[in-house]
Amino acid sequence: MKNKNTILIPYRDREEHLNYFLENSLPLLENNLDGFKCLIIEQVGGKPFNRGKLLNIGFEYSDSEYYITQDVDLNPNFNTIKNYYNKDISINGIYCSAANTLGGVVKISKEDIFKINGFPNDYWGWGCEDKSLQNRSEYFNLTIHKNILNNDPNKSDHFKIFNDVNDRERVDFSEKTSFEYHTFSKLNNTQKESVIYKSGLNNLDYKVIKKEYIYSNVEKITVDI
Repeated sequence: MKNKNTILIPYRDREEHLNYFLENSLPLLENNLDGFKCLIIEQVGGKPFNRGKLLNIGFEYSDSEYYITQDVDLNPNFNTIKNYYNKDISINGIYCSAANTLGGVVKISKEDIFKINGFPNDYWGWGCEDKSLQNRSEYFNLTIHKNILNNDPNKSDHFKIFNDVNDRERVDFSEKTSFEYHTFSKLNNTQKESVIYKSGLNNLDYKVIKKEYIYSNVEKITVDI
């Protein structure tokens, strides 16, 4: 049975943050988000963290009308869930970077995420997968609406946020930044489509090595990517 809304949490080595989310944010989401399910996608192995690929796995693994990308260190309060999480628009940037990306907490329909081929699978380490998602969305002329930005002085009125900046491993960060922020916009449409379909949901490869239900509506899968 298809869910209305599935929260996707890409995860590794954040047990304290995950426990806080499950104890505090989960009950609010259960009670105030229509058709709620939560899927935690945990990465194992020694490779750098790959947020985009983990979210791609969530899009493919869980059948849902809408997906909400949810970083584990962002905890919405009651009003945030009621005012923003239930908005059903093409792409709803609930909490995003002021750097004009689609990172953080983003709600997107299944139809649209598959249309744009999800995230690139080959962006290892921190950064730029969120800018790639925005570039892909803009290429397909999807409507993007953003609500709370990370430079908003009142952001703590919407989320309890944990600081994770000290363990952000960067891989080829300057090259990825240069391409997504500068080069992509200069490509012609044929070149842009070549980039978009080179890596994403159309060629996703992974292995699920463990499945467990934490609660009846919270599933955790451990994946080797």
